[in-house]
Amino acid sequence: MKLLILTQKVDKNDAILGFFHNWVKALSFKFENVIVIALGVGDYDLPGNVKVFSLGKEKKECRFQYIIRLYKHIWQQRKNYDAVFVHMNVEYVLTVGWLWKLLGKKITLWYNHKHGGIKLYLSKFFVSKVFHTSPFACPARFKKSITMPVGIDTDLFKRDSEDKIIKPTLLSIGRISPVKNIDILIEAMEVLDKQKFDFLLNIYGDAPIRDREYLDKLKTSTNKLIADQKIIFHPPVVNFKTPAVYSQHDLFINLTASGSFDKTILEAMSCQNLVLICNQSLGDDLPEQFLFEENNIQDLVEKIKQILSLSDIEQKKYKEQFRQYVINNHSLNLLSDKIKINLENL
Repeated sequence: MKLLILTQKVDKNDAILGFFHNWVKALSFKFENVIVIALGVGDYDLPGNVKVFSLGKEKKECRFQYIIRLYKHIWQQRKNYDAVFVHMNVEYVLTVGWLWKLLGKKITLWYNHKHGGIKLYLSKFFVSKVFHTSPFACPARFKKSITMPVGIDTDLFKRDSEDKIIKPTLLSIGRISPVKNIDILIEAMEVLDKQKFDFLLNIYGDAPIRDREYLDKLKTSTNKLIADQKIIFHPPVVNFKTPAVYSQHDLFINLTASGSFDKTILEAMSCQNLVLICNQSLGDDLPEQFLFEENNIQDLVEKIKQILSLSDIEQKKYKEQFRQYVINNHSLNLLSDKIKINLENL
């Protein structure tokens, strides 16, 4: 079977979307040929049965040129793919779905946000299946929806050091935006500081242009903790280098609300981090002490102290359990197998 993939970006060095490079590589082992059309393309290193085409965003070309180039690739490559996998960008489905239908191509869409909007609902007329990971994601209620593994490369995401970390180190990693609720995390750190609790919080990531003001306010509001080196803001790290970052920390904290299944949670678990989250997508799979009530700063503070007070034996037990959970339920190999099975059965 031959597969066409449409995505936002193919670039192994991208801090946010670099993970998709390994998705393409994994899928290339499951399909005869893989064609990838991306809005923008950077560095990649993919097997010989993969062809990558860019719509030109890295050259800052106009939207009209993107569309013309999209139709050109879709038409010229029409005999080289049997099915279509669109990652997140509903616009691809709405723009080209009619042509794929005429060509007899089966269309699948990966969409994992809590809110969908009119574009997502219109896309249902073209797609055969909608893939999602969170039971709280908008497509979860569709008849065409299928729950999928998150797709963590467990060979990459593994702890590379067993060195004991002396100071309690907390980690937040990913895009810095209001939806990530980093302001709530910082408020919790202020409470811990007033309680004379010893900690270091490392925040890795950057804000998109639209959220620059949010990031500036975060840094301004926490001047004292920054000066005391209790909170340190770091630039983003490319995806394939993040396992080393996870391995240097005791506890990974993620405040993304239920509805979107943030893959960094499972990356951290695969690297044998303890995790603390409010996302109920994992509510049935994590012990209660690793879940806090959304937007409840006091609960977040108490859970941080409880987790860090666990004995070394208890911490080791949970870390091993977390990694095994990811391997059994959310590995990239499981994801690529399930995508192939679903496409073959359309």
